[in-house]
Amino acid sequence: MTCSFFCVKIPIMNRKEHSFGIIPLRKVGKTFEVLLVKHQAGHWAFPKGHAEIHETPQETAERELFEEVGLKVDKWILTAPLEESYTFQKMDDLISKAVTYFPAFVTGLLNLREAEISDAKWLSLEDAETLCTFPPSKALCEMLKQSCPSYY
Repeated sequence: MTCSFFCVKIPIMNRKEHSFGIIPLRKVGKTFEVLLVKHQAGHWAFPKGHAEIHETPQETAERELFEEVGLKVDKWILTAPLEESYTFQKMDDLISKAVTYFPAFVTGLLNLREAEISDAKWLSLEDAETLCTFPPSKALCEMLKQSCPSYY
């Protein structure tokens, strides 16, 4: 009797990543809008990226905001950042990712870095929550509405 065996390659979580970003806000009349970006991978979320050597989390978030969309922080609005975490598969690896976001009012003109960002939209938090691709980003919109009632 001959037995056949086959191998199934199971993804192994062998990498952890941490990114930092800004949740960009602006006031339009009496309402507030948040900026969502469409990453080249196709998902809608907030601008974010990885730290460079000797950067603080806020410095990373500010640099990434400027590099990806050409905006600058005008005023931080929360004393504590908002967090999201999720896992995703890249090739044969399962990656655990945490992202720390700093909500802030921003200034400047949109200038998208097309190598990373294919589109951007200013939206109400309700509309942003609908457009966000992944549940953790949707939850951030809800958290922001609850954390900043005086701003919203």
